[in-house]
This record gives sequence, structure tokens and C-alpha cells, in this order.
Amino acid sequence: MPRHTPPAPSAPGAQVQDAPAEAAPSGSELYWRLRRDVMDGRFPPGSALMETVLSSDYGVSRTPMREALALLEHDGLLERAPRGFRVRSGTAEDVVEIYEARIALEAEAAASAALRATELDLARLRRQHELIVHTDTDEGRAAARAANFRFHELLWQAGHNATITELLVKLTARLRIYDSGPPSPFGGIEPLHQEHEAILRALHDHDADRAREAARAHLRRSLEQRINALVGADEDTTH
Repeated sequence: MPRHTPPAPSAPGAQVQDAPAEAAPSGSELYWRLRRDVMDGRFPPGSALMETVLSSDYGVSRTPMREALALLEHDGLLERAPRGFRVRSGTAEDVVEIYEARIALEAEAAASAALRATELDLARLRRQHELIVHTDTDEGRAAARAANFRFHELLWQAGHNATITELLVKLTARLRIYDSGPPSPFGGIEPLHQEHEAILRALHDHDADRAREAARAHLRRSLEQRINALVGADEDTTH
């Protein structure tokens, strides 16, 4: 029987009536909390995750913890180990392979978005694009990176293809834990701005071929930057 990812948690600040102050997280909440902790680096690649220890740390029984760990294995973030699970780790070659798969899928998501995106989808994409441009300062670089990632998430969603979106979510989650080096540079805000503009214009014109090629070119440049960073890291370890 296929496993299904639990629904995402409610927005921050949402109130749950009559919930005890120290109530244990629900199965869905536990999955998302544990997933976030893995992706944020609380458990580095290769770390052993034992059901009994985690159950105590998170204040839950073993059954929901076992289910959450199994879902994270299904997501490709964990793998079985002799004493439970461990966080998956990947090589530089794995990072490149995942990027290449992402390029193929996201290019198709962009083409689909050119045909299916709503006015609301386009407005959301434009908003994130503007945030990237306006936060390109030393202090705002982290915010710019967050806005850039959100731009891509919104592009996937604008394609209105749930299968492609699900696969891209899983691939980028694996990239985040495999690729633990420093963030690759934007290569200057102007190229990023121009590439996003090309994607947005193609979406506005409902031109699927242009959208596909614009997204592919944009991600290819990102891959080249990542490869250069990975090669630089390899050279540093040999000196």
C-alpha cells in the first residue's frame, strides 16, 4: 500500500481550541516537525536515528515515531540502518544527478504553468521576484535566497500538476540534506533577475516552449555554479 504524506501543518499562529498546553504532537505534526529538523541539519547526514531515543526526545510513543520515520524513509531522507534509521548522505555525483532530474521536471512544470497558471499564480510569482530584487543586500541575502526558493515552489504549483510538484518537493528535500556545503552564489543579481523575467514573460504570453527553455537555462546556470562550488570543496580537502 503506498504511503501518503500527511497534510502540511496549519499556518503559524493558528489556534487549536481546547488543546492541552503540553499535548504530544499528532502523527502529522510529528512527521513535519521531524522532517524540518532533518532538513535544517539537526541530524547531519549519516546520523543514526533510533526510535526509542527520538520518542523520548519528542515526547511521543513509539508507534507514531515509527510511522513518521517510515514516511521520511519513503521521502528518501532516511535509510534503514542496523539499529533503526540514519539520515541519508550523498556524494557530489548524487547532487549533480538530482539537479539534472530537477531540471527535467521543473522545465516541464514551467511549460505547464504557461498554459495553466491563473492570474493569482502569476501575481504570487511576480511578488517573490520583486522580493529577490529588493533584498539583494548583505543583510538581506538570506531573505533573497528564501524568496528565490519560494519563487520556484510557486512555479511548480502554477503548473497545476500534482505529480510533478510532489517529485520536485522530494528531490529538493534530498538536495538540501545531501548538499551541506555553503550556498552557491547567485552569480550576481542581474542574471538572476533576467532569467526570472524571461520565465515570467513566457508565462504571461502562454508560450510553453519559451517557458520550458527559460526554466531549463536558468537551472542549468545554477547547476554549473553548484558544480564549481563542489569542485572547489574537493580541492580544499586535498590541501
